Amino acid sequence: MNRVKKCTYPNIGLVTYTYRSRSKRITLRVKKDNSVHVTIPYLVKFSLAEDFVISKADWIITKLHENLKNSKPITELNSKHHIIQLQAADNISNFRVIKKEEKIFVLHPKSVEPSNTDLQEYLKKVITEIMRLEAKKYLPHRLQELASLHGFKFGNVTIRNTKSRWGSCSGINNISLSLRLMYLPEHLIDYVLLHELCHTKEKNHGPKFWLLLDSLCEGKSKILSRELKKYPVPL
Repeated sequence: MNRVKKCTYPNIGLVTYTYRSRSKRITLRVKKDNSVHVTIPYLVKFSLAEDFVISKADWIITKLHENLKNSKPITELNSKHHIIQLQAADNISNFRVIKKEEKIFVLHPKSVEPSNTDLQEYLKKVITEIMRLEAKKYLPHRLQELASLHGFKFGNVTIRNTKSRWGSCSGINNISLSLRLMYLPEHLIDYVLLHELCHTKEKNHGPKFWLLLDSLCEGKSKILSRELKKYPVPL
């Protein structure tokens, strides 16, 4: 079983450390979404991994800046039920949000470029809250539909802004779902929900788990798993 530890550092931000039984050395990755991940072999002390990250701080910061420089600014995003757009406006000095039916406009002064870091961070926060509202309305209801259809029982459902995984199931069958599921097509949302429901009966990813999941996905569980990996967790 993998163990995860998260730490925050000045100028770097959040770093996710994951112990993996198959790892032979400490590895460090800065993903395109600017998340920083460290893999640690089980017998290696955490302090050694942390020292390694600190020694690579300059390299990490350089990669983070490169990613920001190469990334295209978000100007429009379509969620399941909303269209979110940046829009320059006259006579305003701060960022604002205006909602008109299904359209949500994030207004900014004309002097501020769409690529402005503060504006992009503000836009991401707006998008995240919209996705949170949509997720709370849709995901628990759909999870209950699938559970009733296939004879599963689960505990509490929570919606979180998780970036490292789409969902999880606790030992007492409480299910946590990422609000970022709302970026996926509906058949992949269902796949993730069924995946977590199967964990209410099979707590690991052994052969019994995949047989159960496969029986619910018309034999396509591995195909759907590969398709899901093509969708990076956004924002």
